[in-house]
Amino acid sequence: METKNLVSIIMNCHNGETFLREAIKSVLNQSYKKWELIFWDNNSTDKSAQIFKSFKDKRLKYFFRKRKVSLYESRNSAIKKAKGEFIAFLDADDLWCSNKLFLQKKKFKDPKVGLVYGKYLKINEYSLLRRKQLITKKQLPEGYITNNLLKFYSVGLLTIMLRKKFLSRSKIFKTEYNYLGDLDFVLRFSLKYKFAAVQKVVGIYRQHENQMQRKYYKTKSDQFSKWFKEISKKRILGKNSNLGVLEEWERFFSNLTKVKNKRSFSLLLKILRYPNNFNKIKLLIVFFTPEFMSKKIIGET
Repeated sequence: METKNLVSIIMNCHNGETFLREAIKSVLNQSYKKWELIFWDNNSTDKSAQIFKSFKDKRLKYFFRKRKVSLYESRNSAIKKAKGEFIAFLDADDLWCSNKLFLQKKKFKDPKVGLVYGKYLKINEYSLLRRKQLITKKQLPEGYITNNLLKFYSVGLLTIMLRKKFLSRSKIFKTEYNYLGDLDFVLRFSLKYKFAAVQKVVGIYRQHENQMQRKYYKTKSDQFSKWFKEISKKRILGKNSNLGVLEEWERFFSNLTKVKNKRSFSLLLKILRYPNNFNKIKLLIVFFTPEFMSKKIIGET
């Protein structure tokens, strides 16, 4: 039975001791107090459990998985434990602003709204003191926004709040997409339900160094290609005119994997870290012109 106005916060963790304390504190500091934290320990072997249990609050609920499974399988399992009317997500290394839940909960006064999201900052894994990057300065789209998301995807999982009754009773996240589960879920959800947005920063996403390595992009590229073929073949997103944008994404990830030279790949990463604006687009176009790419594929030193 769902509890009215309760927000169930899903926090998945596998060996997340480094930043876990900060993440939990950002939940405890929420101005909206009617929440429960479902902490799903995915067979951690570090001090994650000890850190979590050091906080004495009845709203904090601990669950342990004896066998490590994929992130999205863990999320699906944790959601089954949720008792709230609403679902929110925060990973063990990310942070929320103190008014995040309060601002988003107000948006659900419209009974047709199924998901509320907001803006967020991106930082590196070492320090909050280094330059923070705002993911987008644009006005976030609202309503039935599948087309908007295909043009410019701006939904961070750490920013969303869902109306639980709108979720499928089967698996919510597809477990075969270890890097694209968020994208796949949000796009499918947007086909059915209305989105609302908080036009303010509500969270901070921490990007780790292993997410900026060639191996990471190779895996992500392979998964994106597989996912794109599936949604195209099954017409999951319908006859959408913006599927061409996804084709461009697929080509982009494919090109990333062709960059062999370490210095060139390092240059590309600097471009990718650049704020999302027209200058970034121009830099990427220059980088991936045939003359420039040919040297990268050959792998000159």
